[in-house]
Amino acid sequence: MSKTPDILGHPEFADIDRHLAQFVQRFSEGDLPIIAAALLSRNMRHGHICLDLGMGAPAFEEPLSAFPWPNLKTWRKALAKSRAVGGPDKGLPLVLDDGGRFYLRRYWEYEQILAQGILARCHRQTPADQPTTGDLQDLAIETALVRRFVVISGGPGTGKTTTVLKILERMMSKPGGEKLRVVLTAPTGKAAARLQEMLRAGNGTGSVQDRLPKSASTLHRLLGPLPNSIYFRHNAKNPLPVDLVVVDEASMVPLTMMAKLFDALPKRARVILLGDRDQLSSVEPGAVLGDIANAASEPGPLNGGLVVLEKNYRFGNESNIFALSKAVRDGDIDRALEILNSGERPDLGAGRTPPPAEVAEQLRQRVMAGYSGYARALDPAEALKEFKKFRVLCPFRVGPYGVENLNRIIENILREEGLIAGPANAYPGMPILITQNDDPLRLYNGDIGILLPDPADRSLLLAWFIGQDGELRRISPARLPEHEPGFAITVHKSQGSEFDHVLLVLPDKDNPILTRELVYTGLTRARTRVEMWFQESVLRAAVNRKIQRGSGLKDRLCGAPPRSKEHQQLTFCLE
Repeated sequence: MSKTPDILGHPEFADIDRHLAQFVQRFSEGDLPIIAAALLSRNMRHGHICLDLGMGAPAFEEPLSAFPWPNLKTWRKALAKSRAVGGPDKGLPLVLDDGGRFYLRRYWEYEQILAQGILARCHRQTPADQPTTGDLQDLAIETALVRRFVVISGGPGTGKTTTVLKILERMMSKPGGEKLRVVLTAPTGKAAARLQEMLRAGNGTGSVQDRLPKSASTLHRLLGPLPNSIYFRHNAKNPLPVDLVVVDEASMVPLTMMAKLFDALPKRARVILLGDRDQLSSVEPGAVLGDIANAASEPGPLNGGLVVLEKNYRFGNESNIFALSKAVRDGDIDRALEILNSGERPDLGAGRTPPPAEVAEQLRQRVMAGYSGYARALDPAEALKEFKKFRVLCPFRVGPYGVENLNRIIENILREEGLIAGPANAYPGMPILITQNDDPLRLYNGDIGILLPDPADRSLLLAWFIGQDGELRRISPARLPEHEPGFAITVHKSQGSEFDHVLLVLPDKDNPILTRELVYTGLTRARTRVEMWFQESVLRAAVNRKIQRGSGLKDRLCGAPPRSKEHQQLTFCLE
């Protein structure tokens, strides 16, 4: 075997990248296929679906001056000699498509399934009637009535769930509408519970409310995970018994899960995606909602299938939360700084990120104001309700401004104030964030619970959760899946949740992870007040940095080829 190229010693490459490179090395001649494999793996760790070889070298923190980036023709010639790489129809582990995009085969297949599933629902579209009111909610309703695939995007408070309730009311009032099989789903348990709660609390007629699904489900649970398997019970050969699927928080759904959902849908099933296209994408590879929204904004089969709700029903015209989040969303950093530097207001606070040694001192007042109410509650339901009022959000897990350190600091503050006591790993009042799905227990990644004594036996410590049906649930801590303290959580983990008061802590130094989407997502978790700690140079860099994830989905949706024989291989792969 030839020597591994020296470039793979660059700090941007991880062991997993080198493993893929070494696999490809066994079937290749020369260095370029090996380097391409390592770059692809590295790209996927950063959220990309593929490596676009025609776009030039990826942006590394350190320049790869020793490696002159070849042109696409040179890449193609080198990869054509590898027995691990082929075109889409070759069945090899790595795919180089006609556009110069380099994929792991299974991700190329996921992209194909999703594109084909969406495009199959875009044939013979009837233009939606333009509402005489000019109201975008009305346009969304009319669009959903004539299309089998619709995306309704908008920030918090723009009425997405209210719009869906009106859509369901119109559909169910049609002849035969009483037989409409509707599924409500979301990527996380808390997002599913919120969707169900908001639809149930809507202003629909009694007959429609009675016919709504009794519960919303996570996508994982909806598809039916098979024991000890990456596959699901529902797939192309065993489709879901459904006529309409409503997917909330669609920006959080990764390519893999969205593809598996579309693979499991009957051909005639309608799909409504709800989400905020300006929020963070999934932590896994892909930016599915963003790619779909971009494709729907251009001429092509999806054009007209996207409605963006702008009017905000939660925040008034004087809301500083709304003004700040809009400025960040639009990339207007000067306007954002103007709002932040205009002094303390009831709904907005701002301060400079303190040095690491001063973080605890600066946090103390916020922690006591935000968490003392929950910590004094003895009743589990009351404690869970109080705990939802405040949350500390961070971009990172590690470091002085990361979740792990801030959770330790907050615990220490509450201990010093006499509000919590007991072992560090399990004490009365400990908030826990579930980080691993557990279908038998109906606990899912992102769920929040609290450890508190059983009111009937104060010596027995239990984990308490609010179930998707709104009922209080209790579980033995010994049975819990992986979890961690939940005083401070990452912005990614906060998606699908809202809190009365949010403290968003940005670090004192810039990092490529800090993006416009991350700041916007953190700000929009707040209902009544947001406070942000930041350094101006760091915030300026973040707001000017948009997430760009490599993908072929948008191009396939704008002009994808018709369904081909490769789909048959794809269906088999996902069973």
